[in-house]
Parts: sequence; structure tokens; C-alpha cells
Amino acid sequence: MKKITALILALLMVFALAACGQQKTEPKTVGGWTLTEDGALTPEAQAAFDKAMEGFVGVNYTPVALLGTQIVSGTNFCLLCEAAVVYPDAQPYYAVVTVYQDTQGKAEIRNIAAMDLAKIEESGRIEDSQPSGGALLGGWTLDRESYLEVPDGVMHLASQVAAGTNHIVLCKGWNLCFVSADTQGKTEIVKTVPLDLAELSQPAGE
Repeated sequence: MKKITALILALLMVFALAACGQQKTEPKTVGGWTLTEDGALTPEAQAAFDKAMEGFVGVNYTPVALLGTQIVSGTNFCLLCEAAVVYPDAQPYYAVVTVYQDTQGKAEIRNIAAMDLAKIEESGRIEDSQPSGGALLGGWTLDRESYLEVPDGVMHLASQVAAGTNHIVLCKGWNLCFVSADTQGKTEIVKTVPLDLAELSQPAGE
């Protein structure tokens, strides 16, 4: 009897684990955009980006995260990119680049929104600021190699030496999380600024 009971319990556990494995979290959709879970670049997004950037001069853009996709008559891809003006000693900065690919595979740049981290920190919103020699830093140093444990944190973006160290982390949602770390290592999220893909993807004047 005990063996039969143990066997039944084991089977119930197997079925429960199988059911859990089948559960899928629906992608978050905001403003017509389907947000990615972890920002991982897909081959489709990378290929569309490469096509759209053919012949583009003046600034080099390197995608570091796919923020979301939007199905239209074709597909829009919204990517966070590291950018650098083609200029000696130009400092890198971040920009949100939106690429449109039609149903025939032709791709073009829809919009580029440069991100001035200092202005974003001050105003609490994303403001498209044209680069001046590529120096959209305001004391921030781009740094994607560091790790900082933050709830829903996906990617460390930048740091700034203060009374301790300030950090910017890309968090799920998508949000820029401004984090303060004191000299004892205690961290606190002091500001969260949402990346509105619907707004950032709109070309100026639309």
C-alpha cells in the first residue's frame, strides 16, 4: 500500500512539473510594441539593422539590446545602440534606433533618438539631444561590463563617480534605473525613467 501511495505521489509530481513547464508568460505589449524579455538581439533584428545602416555615415551605431518589435505592414525593430561620432577621440553615447523592414525585406532607419544621460537624470524623461562631438555623457562613463544586482536589472549601462558611485541599469519594462551606491556598498534606486518605445520610434514632426 505504501509503495502504491509513493508511486501515485511521484506521478502527480511529474505531471505538476510538466504543467509548469508548459506555462508561458505572454510578452508585454505597450503602445503597439511587443517588448522583449531580456533584450537579446535576434538574427532578424540584426539583419534588418545591418541593411538599414548600409551607406550610413557620420556615426557608428552598435546594437546592444533589442527592446521591442511592432508588426505593421512589415516590422519595426526598436534597438538600444552604443553610438560614436566618426571623429577623433569622440566619446560613445547611447541612442535608441528604430528600423523598419517591409514585407519584401527592404529596411530603412525610421528614427534615431540620442540619449543625453545627464539630461535624463535631471529631467526624469528621455529627451532626444543631438550629439556635440559625441559627448552626451555629463560625467557618466559607458560601462556594460560591470554587474550590479538590481530588481529586474538586465544590463549595466553607465557609471558615475560621486560620493560613492552612481549607476544606470537597463531594467525590464523597459526602464532606465538610476542607482546610488555609497562607499559601504549599500545601493538604492533613486530614479526610474521609462523608455517609451511608441514615443522614441516616432520621427521628428510626426
